[in-house]
Amino acid sequence: MRFGFRIPSLAKRIAARTSVKRFVRHSLGVKAPRGLGWVTNPKRALYNRIYSRTTRGCMIYLIILLTGLVWLLVGCDLKPKKERAGKPIYVSPSVDSRGRVRKGYVRMPVSTNKNAIRNQGKSRYYYETRGKYRRKK
Repeated sequence: MRFGFRIPSLAKRIAARTSVKRFVRHSLGVKAPRGLGWVTNPKRALYNRIYSRTTRGCMIYLIILLTGLVWLLVGCDLKPKKERAGKPIYVSPSVDSRGRVRKGYVRMPVSTNKNAIRNQGKSRYYYETRGKYRRKK
């Protein structure tokens, strides 16, 4: 009994489809319904049941492997992503000079992007003119 991957054979595949025995069975209509192999030939039915449960077809694994290779070569970007300037820092809660309690917060690192200052200005302008924190006149 085999275990593991099945090795495909083109000759066996063609022979199974073009045998005289198969031709006679199909033309006379002497085939048993599906699942009645236990009645017609129990030894072969037992062998086929064990064989199909202990082996795997190699084609599905080959397709998955080739798809993965194509995705690696074509689909994914192999350039390293730009890292942030540093890690976020947690600022713990504290008390200021007037006795007020400040909540803890996470301070994000300073951006190294060349457009960071410009974007910061645009963001500030938006919030001052249209945003939630707009000054009331």
